[in-house]
Amino acid sequence: MAEVTRRLNIAGSKYLMIPALTHDVLVLGGGPAGSTLAINLVKAGRQVVLIEKNREPEHKVCGEFLSPECSRYLQQVDIQPERLGAQIIHSVRIAARDVIAEASLPVPGLSLTRRTLDEALLQSARQAGVYLLRGYTVDQLERAFKDDGSITWKTQITDPSKASTTILGQDAFLATGKHDLRGWRRSTRGTHATLVALKMYFILSPEQQKKINSHVELILYPGGYAGLQPVEDGYVNLCALITKERLRSLGGGWHDLLDHMVDYSPHLEKRLAGARPVLDHPLAVSSIPYGYRAGAIEEGAESPWKLGDQAAVIPSFCGDGMAIAFYTADRASQFYLGGSTSAAFHADVRRQLERRLYWTSMLSRFLVAMPSLAQALRLHPSALQEIFTATRLPLSARISTTASREY
Repeated sequence: MAEVTRRLNIAGSKYLMIPALTHDVLVLGGGPAGSTLAINLVKAGRQVVLIEKNREPEHKVCGEFLSPECSRYLQQVDIQPERLGAQIIHSVRIAARDVIAEASLPVPGLSLTRRTLDEALLQSARQAGVYLLRGYTVDQLERAFKDDGSITWKTQITDPSKASTTILGQDAFLATGKHDLRGWRRSTRGTHATLVALKMYFILSPEQQKKINSHVELILYPGGYAGLQPVEDGYVNLCALITKERLRSLGGGWHDLLDHMVDYSPHLEKRLAGARPVLDHPLAVSSIPYGYRAGAIEEGAESPWKLGDQAAVIPSFCGDGMAIAFYTADRASQFYLGGSTSAAFHADVRRQLERRLYWTSMLSRFLVAMPSLAQALRLHPSALQEIFTATRLPLSARISTTASREY
């Protein structure tokens, strides 16, 4: 199925002369966006090569919330999160020093680790007929000429033994998450790119595990915010964001940040009392480009299709990052199979997400700079409904609020 060509090296040439026989599609990145797209296209009869850098399942820095609209996309690729151990999330709490407000989801969301979800999607892609290459690093992605003068794509990949191979495709889809591929870096850093993310799994005490069951909690503190929610295997995911400057002033380490969070939030301190960390060390990502949208592409210009975080990066507190990955994969499948162009696809995504990215980035900046502003939700809990409604994707259901209680 997969035709792998010999490496061609013509120095100084913008376009390389290559054989005409190629795959239909190259997909770079095997996360939710890349795997979903690959499955959709191979089911439509396309020849697809999916390249994933991780040879084994790995944890990712992610809040791991599957909003209600994700379910439809997962059903399309034959994934049932509940069978993988996904936890039902029916409510979200906002907390600073204590709980400020709670919103109930009319349609429950789910919580599942990326390690489990990504692996299930990759296996589904392989079973569907996608040619999956794991453990390969993408060194470059270049436009190239075929013998008939038309444009195709050439990617050079390196396996764990450091051997290089060149693979060709008629079209290329970039789904490498928040990590940019050399030669295709983001044109902007986004509108709120000062944050560092750190993540740890914990096993809570039985009492606290029971209290957080079926909830996701947004914890506010000076310089950042964190999400706390149950995932499979009895773990909870604590994914924390903080500005680089504040983290540096605290001492720069994970335990410095953890002390800062619990000092400000007795609620979080109570949740973590007696908790045991699961990982040997936290996962981290720096300079997250929140508010980023892929730039407009002129019709006829050669550009890969950009999916997931390569298309748009929404602030984590919205819980919509995974939904955007599935959404962009689904829309790209429709545009591609309908004979449209990457330029038209990117214009559509920009139009659909522009307003949400603007408002969510602004809210994120306010939460980081002045977490005390969230106290207004205690007096006006209906505002929480309006915030969530404004930040959802078009398919999202409305969220109803309930009065805050003692937790």
